[in-house]
Amino acid sequence: MAELQNAPATRPGQVIDAHCHMFSIGLFEEYVTKHPDENPRFSRAVRERKFGKWGDAIPDMTAEEMASWYVERINAAGVTKALVVSVVPDSQYMRDFVTEARGHVHALCNLDPRLPEAPALLESEIAAGFKGVKLLPVNRAFSLSDPACRPFFDKAAELGVSFILHYGVSVDTGVDMRFADPIDLSPVARDYPDTSFVIAHFGAGYLDQVLKLAYQCKNVCVDTSGTNNWMDFMAYPMTLEQAFERCLMSIGPERILFGTDAGTTRPYREWIAFQQRRTLEEMGVSDTDRDLILRGNAVRIFGLDD
Repeated sequence: MAELQNAPATRPGQVIDAHCHMFSIGLFEEYVTKHPDENPRFSRAVRERKFGKWGDAIPDMTAEEMASWYVERINAAGVTKALVVSVVPDSQYMRDFVTEARGHVHALCNLDPRLPEAPALLESEIAAGFKGVKLLPVNRAFSLSDPACRPFFDKAAELGVSFILHYGVSVDTGVDMRFADPIDLSPVARDYPDTSFVIAHFGAGYLDQVLKLAYQCKNVCVDTSGTNNWMDFMAYPMTLEQAFERCLMSIGPERILFGTDAGTTRPYREWIAFQQRRTLEEMGVSDTDRDLILRGNAVRIFGLDD
């Protein structure tokens, strides 16, 4: 694999995948060594060297090899840059991956905002090159309105950090749906108005609540990532075009970010990228607004061209 050069700034018309994943043997082994009893899914992945709903093989590469391979696969799909959302905290493998990707692929760190050490860890992760934070309240069963999270959000505001948040349904069967409602974010988004909060997957079944929250808090955004099969479980019909239409009308193109939710155990999700781009074109969304959704908003919110 050719050595990567530093990525140039993106241009209008190019595409950034603002929500994707990176799984590797080295990443999971590092986590399980540090936390042998904390996540059965990750321990099983290390034993079986497989991960995900379909039990797909996990790539076994160094961080440098993974960075080169990752850039090749997104570029082959017509994607210029990507933002990986971490699922493990305090990972040297992820830090090395970010460094080796040289701005072609960025990452959000992952941590538990309730922990006393969370503010200090956040500061060190941002210094290491992470562009923000991915939090999974429904998967990890915590509430962001918990007062224990306040020191963490104070530090995030001080550092100018932005977030992607997973509420709603999940492929992780161990989730606690009591923590799935994004309305829980309301006091946090209200009290930190200069911090951007991007709610993943159109809210993953909670689009109504996301849009109500976004009405009250102008710093709440959505991303479009994934198969969006949560639509199959709605009590009323919903299509991808309708989801886009409601978001465009309610919160505007400046608060919508494109993503695929692609991982590394299966081929890059070109079909999702195609489906979403085609939907926006068929809706007649202007070139300027499509560029915001497909590139510009991710650059602005997460500093991906800095």
